[in-house]
Amino acid sequence: MQPTRKISPGLVLAAACALLAALAAPATAAEKKVKVVASLPNLGSIATAIGGDRIDLTVIGSGVQDAHFVDPKPSFIVKMKSADLLLINGLDLEIGWIPPLSQGARNARVLPGGAGYVDASTGIPVVEIPSNLSRSEGDVHPYGNPHYLTDPLAAETVAGTIAAALTKADPAGADAYEQNRKAFVNRLHAAIFGKPLVDLVGGAKLAREATAGTLDAFLDSAVGGGTLRSRLGGWLGAMAPFRGRSIVTYHRDWSYFASRFGIVVADYVEPKPGIQPSARHLEELVGSLGKNGLNLIVTRPYVEHRSTDYLTEKTGVTVLTLPIEVGGDPAAGDYFALFDLITSRLAAALGKGK
Repeated sequence: MQPTRKISPGLVLAAACALLAALAAPATAAEKKVKVVASLPNLGSIATAIGGDRIDLTVIGSGVQDAHFVDPKPSFIVKMKSADLLLINGLDLEIGWIPPLSQGARNARVLPGGAGYVDASTGIPVVEIPSNLSRSEGDVHPYGNPHYLTDPLAAETVAGTIAAALTKADPAGADAYEQNRKAFVNRLHAAIFGKPLVDLVGGAKLAREATAGTLDAFLDSAVGGGTLRSRLGGWLGAMAPFRGRSIVTYHRDWSYFASRFGIVVADYVEPKPGIQPSARHLEELVGSLGKNGLNLIVTRPYVEHRSTDYLTEKTGVTVLTLPIEVGGDPAAGDYFALFDLITSRLAAALGKGK
């Protein structure tokens, strides 16, 4: 009979620890997520659709804040210290608050030029680039109008930019990001043009025609005894009866939307960007509102309402408050819900003004 060998308790503990470490290692690797900081909720919503459960997302601004004036809280510096990606709207929209945060974080990845610095305006056809940068023109954006995500078709470009950035930061997730991007774009096309038309023609074809400005002519193509226009649905279909209608907006933040949906922005409550209206400007608006079908003012949740209250009191025109960011209304829970809300409420308001 062989004598029983005693095993050291320390050896048992070491072996157990080694086993636990071996078992935990794959799980830890699998659970590691790309840390993404998005400046604004629309970008955060698109990033969620593309990144899914592979990202850990922080959104700085909220849908009820003016994106020009977000408070750069120290807690966001902490988040940016460990961020792999920083998604910004760009075109100097966040110029007053993103630089202090990113510089305070001292994270080279998310500084301009860093591997994780992602300007979502890349590839966007920008409008209203000023020829005069004088302060007398108000709070102008030198690189053009930054509110490009009020055109939902711009979200396709942004989704591609975000997918590419995530793939660079997390090559192992490349297939997942591409699949999610395609799913997002397919859903976007169906939401913009309506699923029946997308199924018939193809979303990519419709998006190309819309981007080229030739969609109207294309929709007049004959099909099945009618035209493609008869199959148009989605957000464009909901707004189609109101093409050519004029509205007044508070700020120059609906230019891209107006261009995509055929709405005319006839005037602004602000006489110049960022400048509150004077009594003289308000009286000029009183003189024009209610004439030639100009019966609607569109404003935002977070601007002063004294001016629009005065205008509706004097003229009886409707004032419609619409969000332009996810979360700007309880019903705007993601980017798709945001445009469901915008198009349905705007169509209803324009319908009453006929």
